[in-house]
Amino acid sequence: MAVGGRKDKVYSKKIKRLRRAILVAVAAACLIPTCICVILAIRYDRLNAKYEQSTADLEWYRQKYGDELSIVLSEGQNGGTVRAAEEDLNAETGGFEQDYAEVDTSGAQNPEDIEGTRYVYLTFDDGPSIYTDEILDILQEFDVKATFFVCGKPDSKYVEAYKRIVEDGHTLGMHSYSHKYSDIYSSKEAFEEDFKKLRIFLYETTGVWANYYRFPGGSSNGVSHVNIKELESFLEDSDVTFYDWNISAKDDKAGNTKESIYANIVDNVPKFKHCIVLMHDAADKRSTVDALPDVIKAIKAMDDTVIVPITDNTLPVQHIK
Repeated sequence: MAVGGRKDKVYSKKIKRLRRAILVAVAAACLIPTCICVILAIRYDRLNAKYEQSTADLEWYRQKYGDELSIVLSEGQNGGTVRAAEEDLNAETGGFEQDYAEVDTSGAQNPEDIEGTRYVYLTFDDGPSIYTDEILDILQEFDVKATFFVCGKPDSKYVEAYKRIVEDGHTLGMHSYSHKYSDIYSSKEAFEEDFKKLRIFLYETTGVWANYYRFPGGSSNGVSHVNIKELESFLEDSDVTFYDWNISAKDDKAGNTKESIYANIVDNVPKFKHCIVLMHDAADKRSTVDALPDVIKAIKAMDDTVIVPITDNTLPVQHIK
């Protein structure tokens, strides 16, 4: 009887452990799907909120610019010209951007004792232009992805350039619709209107809802009649990150050459772990196109260095924080 009693106790303990294991498994089977459902519900709410905001922005744009955009696109398809011609765009900037490439960002984000991969982000402002396809061909040849901070140019000759930037796997960023400093920075409302016009235009042209912005002249431009902090807050509320630069090709300066552009970029890349390089995609920037192949070759030859496009994971370089 004693032996039988011990066996009963052993079996009883095994049964209890088995029951406990079954209960734990059942609880886990119930809890894990519940947690997943909660997470998905939260993500759904966030996505739904973004969708509703996007829908509201689209409706705002259609009401305010729908007819105007249709007219401009029609003119472009019939060979007409638009206000944002290359020459007008370059003249309108008044040389502002060249002044801000001198911002001291030495050591920004990048103590020299940090080990690891160096990330180089090639960025092009002001496009598309007559050189965009050639730039894209060069990037394709070297299997490199870049970032294009574009302006609003609804002429039909540029529509395919916007689309190719996206189709080739590059990042599409915003650089204002008009690039007119006097208009964009005249008031917070004017900045917001220009921003929304460009964002919707790019969405309707490429299907991309752009989330990256570069201020004309940089965030440290000093010509804005509005406190840049207010404009930064607006971008943040719009789920947009702005990017300045810590390396400039200085291709917007008079007298630049293929050689000077190469030196301005390649000589400064070793100073940073996160290198955001400012270049321009514009009709008067032939030297930039000529320098680009050698610039890419030199950067690729550097140890532990890669060229990548801006993404949500990119560490922002910002002059004004």
